Amino acid sequence: MLASLSVLCVLILIPSRSDAARSEEVQKYHEHIIDYRSHLNPRFHKTIRKSTQFIIVHTSECDLEKTLKIVSEGKQDRGRWVSRGGHAHYVIAPDGKTFSILDEKYRANHAGLSMWNGITGLNSCSVGIEFVGYHNKTITKSQYKSANYLIQALKTKYRLHDRAVLTHSQVAYSKPNEWVSKKHRGRKYCASNFNRKLAGLGLSWSYDPDVKAGRLLPDPMLSAVFYKTELPVHKTASSHMIDQDTSAWAIAGNKYDDANTLYRLPNGWVISGNRIASRVGWHSIPDGTYVYSD
Repeated sequence: MLASLSVLCVLILIPSRSDAARSEEVQKYHEHIIDYRSHLNPRFHKTIRKSTQFIIVHTSECDLEKTLKIVSEGKQDRGRWVSRGGHAHYVIAPDGKTFSILDEKYRANHAGLSMWNGITGLNSCSVGIEFVGYHNKTITKSQYKSANYLIQALKTKYRLHDRAVLTHSQVAYSKPNEWVSKKHRGRKYCASNFNRKLAGLGLSWSYDPDVKAGRLLPDPMLSAVFYKTELPVHKTASSHMIDQDTSAWAIAGNKYDDANTLYRLPNGWVISGNRIASRVGWHSIPDGTYVYSD
């Protein structure tokens, strides 16, 4: 009987071939993370984070070359630098290659205006991961495989639950604007295509805690994606033309004043969204104006 128990104990302690293979894969993955930190803008000011409560995933909305340039060097607007890099801790390329952009101990400028469960300024308490790609396209299997390894390691290191992993679109919010009179979700849609199961994660929140508490108004699209609800906030446009029943906000949403959103007025003028306020005025846009937004 004792001999049988001894054999049983040995069998339990020996890892299965699949466990051993996964362990080897994970080790190989972490050994092959590309150290890209030397490309960080030297004018980026490094600040040590006091805590790590969240892991926030993003889609970069551009290709690998541009993603690495922006997250490392910073952003430009019409030739002028508007940021100095440090926009993510990690970047995961479509082929699964992972780049280390900024040491985890430092605060990355990735979440911007953000809030979750009453906590604001999530840059100070989160690790940011950028998937190279777009929120309206599929994240690759290779990216999910790398994300699985990376996120599990981060969760273990910082003692985080699956619910601590969120998308930028979930946590970003907007201040009141021309169309919405209160603070609201919908400033970002990046990573709204993130599949938690494919990244090895369990269920997340079944509701938006800041919307539930009345701190923010909901966004109908994001509510439907993440919480399986329909919470109308503004009318959805049936066309791209402004008329008495269809506003710029109904067509372009949070991108209504974006430099990449274009307005073609009936007289033929084409004006970018960031210049409408000074050139025309939001409530003076003539009917028949077409709006082009990605």
